[in-house]
Amino acid sequence: MFRIPSFYKVEMTFEEASKTITSFGRGDMLEGMEAMNRVWDEYLASQNAFYKGETDEMVFGDDDDFFDHYGYECSAYNVVFEGMSKLFEEAA
Repeated sequence: MFRIPSFYKVEMTFEEASKTITSFGRGDMLEGMEAMNRVWDEYLASQNAFYKGETDEMVFGDDDDFFDHYGYECSAYNVVFEGMSKLFEEAA
């Protein structure tokens, strides 16, 4: 799950979130979830490379820039993640 600053968090239904993530994955919800993880990993890698002096460019300047661009998708990811995790809970 993403730790989204409250300013960028978007409340949505599971249906809205699943449509967003499925669209992000070009019609595949799992691919959409994995794509969001890749976007975050690429952002972190660019930050690390910049601060190590390996590059002069960053994908986003900071977390605010990232969430300003991907806040809706990250919120959707969290809703889908929470909704799907219920499938894997142990029955009482």
